[in-house]
Amino acid sequence: MKLRNLILEYALQNAIFYKGKANPSAVLGKIISQSPEARSNIKETRSLVEQTVRQVNLMSLDEQRKALRKLAPEMLEREEKRQEGLSDLPDAKEGLRTRFAPSPTGPLSIGQFMRAVFLSHAYARKYKGKFIVRVEDTDAKKIEPGAYEWIKEDLIRMGTKWDSLVLQSDRLSLYHKFAKEMIELSKGYVCSCSPENFRKHKLSKRECPCRANDKKKNLELWNAMVRGELEEGSAVLRFMGNMSDPNPVLRDPPLLRINKAKHPLKGTKFSVWPLYNFACVVDDHDLEITHVFRGKEHEHNTEVQKRIADVFKWKFPNVINFGMIRFPDEKIHTRDIKEMIAEGKVKGWDDPRLPTIRSLLKRGFQPEAIKSLALQCGLSKNDIELSWENLDTQNRKLIDPIANRYMVVIEPVKLSIDNAPEKHEVFEPLHPDHADRGKKKIPLNHSRIYISKDDHKVFSGKFIRLKGLYNITLGKRPRFSDDLLIKEMPKIQWVSEPNVKVRVVNRDGTLEGLGEPELTNTKPNELIQMERIGFGRIDSNNRREVVVYFAHK
Repeated sequence: MKLRNLILEYALQNAIFYKGKANPSAVLGKIISQSPEARSNIKETRSLVEQTVRQVNLMSLDEQRKALRKLAPEMLEREEKRQEGLSDLPDAKEGLRTRFAPSPTGPLSIGQFMRAVFLSHAYARKYKGKFIVRVEDTDAKKIEPGAYEWIKEDLIRMGTKWDSLVLQSDRLSLYHKFAKEMIELSKGYVCSCSPENFRKHKLSKRECPCRANDKKKNLELWNAMVRGELEEGSAVLRFMGNMSDPNPVLRDPPLLRINKAKHPLKGTKFSVWPLYNFACVVDDHDLEITHVFRGKEHEHNTEVQKRIADVFKWKFPNVINFGMIRFPDEKIHTRDIKEMIAEGKVKGWDDPRLPTIRSLLKRGFQPEAIKSLALQCGLSKNDIELSWENLDTQNRKLIDPIANRYMVVIEPVKLSIDNAPEKHEVFEPLHPDHADRGKKKIPLNHSRIYISKDDHKVFSGKFIRLKGLYNITLGKRPRFSDDLLIKEMPKIQWVSEPNVKVRVVNRDGTLEGLGEPELTNTKPNELIQMERIGFGRIDSNNRREVVVYFAHK
């Protein structure tokens, strides 16, 4: 009964941390680190955790808070302490409002999450404010229809649930309203110049002839744009700024343009769509955003947006610029991934070679590992170069206590051991640091022992130990030597018969091998460590073949 209560408390706490949805793996990790009883029977514990999490996730957030307050009120305080590692924001106060504004061109990348998502969500929670997701879907030509759901799935699985979600494609009437007001305030005009001609005006700091149109003419042209009477590329609504401004970005930037591509949600209902800067200003004002976290490359956009906000006398949000976080191969752009998928170079957005959140989760990386690394990077305005080892280290801390150990051999080579002692099975602990989890039975047939091809090549002719078994001299006819465990000698993993087929999917492809039969008792999403190979996540297990997605050493 005590264990069930402990599981319920941690499931409720985890759900409250992540806006009502508890993560079974995270809860399990907490439980086995706290309870010897849980560690002694990991299978039963996992089953209880999964059952409890399902029940908790059916409750509303208010019901979860009330239940935890009744069971363990001190655990509610942890929600605030989780944000203590964040630096304070200048002029910030409780109730601030942040936003994350993804374009639905694909799922989230790790760099995107560790900056724009993490900072916006974490600071909203630190200051008991609101985290708003605003999907920037105003360019139908770039939209990947599935991305609407992928983005939401990624955010939920990472524990960064939003307080409200809006689509820009639902807000066209709002943009049109303020665009018309810009014209009426003589701060917007319809420009019919070709892009090439306007560029010449811009570079020479000369005013576009279209600026001479009066308000009535601009409204006529604007209405024609909205009614769909003008062709794509024939006109844009521009901000009437200063064509002599030292900053070229501020020389009459475009605000809205004609785009007649079929939108996945709106079809061809609208012909005029806002550009980034105009939509940002309108939305930040309308959604009462107080703090914007964005990359330093947007500093010019910030200046444009301030000018637009000034026209309407709107209070401009606090803008905090950050440097980019870069991993070695994270420079792959969404458009590149689309091409790679279309050409069959990768299998999908969760392919292990890609730096997407869904790829990392599929490989067994934990949300808290990614968040912990993001927290260490802080709010630095300098670009930060990280290696994958930085993330591996954070993840290893979380999953090492959870992951049971199993032996797997890649590209197996069969051995028949001469003079081996009479023994038909060996017993090894599931986890070396948690003996109370029990032991696994490994069947043994001395004439049918398998080791990895690489080990067979490297240790040929040498004196080695088969882990947990005995010592052999590895030659054309491998011979039993003795049972004496020598600390410095090479120790390699092995399997015998019966065994199970194993496929290990990593960034370089898929490796075929054999694993000890206890692997058939694992479940999808379970985290394991393959002896001398590394950590991974069970993707599927039909008891004839186990598929493992490799995480890291």
